[in-house]
Amino acid sequence: MSKSLSNSDLKKILETTNERDLFIVGHMYIENTIDRILEEKFNIPSKSIDSTLFTSNLKMDILTESGLIKDKVKKNVELLSRIRNRYAHKLEPNEQRIVNYIRELDYIGSAPKSTNTNKKFGKYRLCVIETFSVLDKMTNEG
Repeated sequence: MSKSLSNSDLKKILETTNERDLFIVGHMYIENTIDRILEEKFNIPSKSIDSTLFTSNLKMDILTESGLIKDKVKKNVELLSRIRNRYAHKLEPNEQRIVNYIRELDYIGSAPKSTNTNKKFGKYRLCVIETFSVLDKMTNEG
């Protein structure tokens, strides 16, 4: 697994104007962090995690049932996955559905006062960073 990156590094990565890159790469960092949690907390070998049989749903089931992921983080991971799937599997994803998924995302901290979230997909970017941050902290806990 690759090492963790900082929130500011992720913020720079998410500055892309290419929507497909934004949604696929944003989710990729979340999933990579989930993989690291599974390796570190459950001693699951990366070879097993990388298997196509070890689905994202199975990963989330393990983390949910163990109590590591719940509430807003769980909801955000699931919504980020839905958005990613739309862009990974459809040439022209339904923009209204994407907007609806983004609207459903929860801010992990208090809702921001910044105008950055008013930019197109600003809420998405912030929710990815906040969700990533919570997950990343789990990899650094003993």
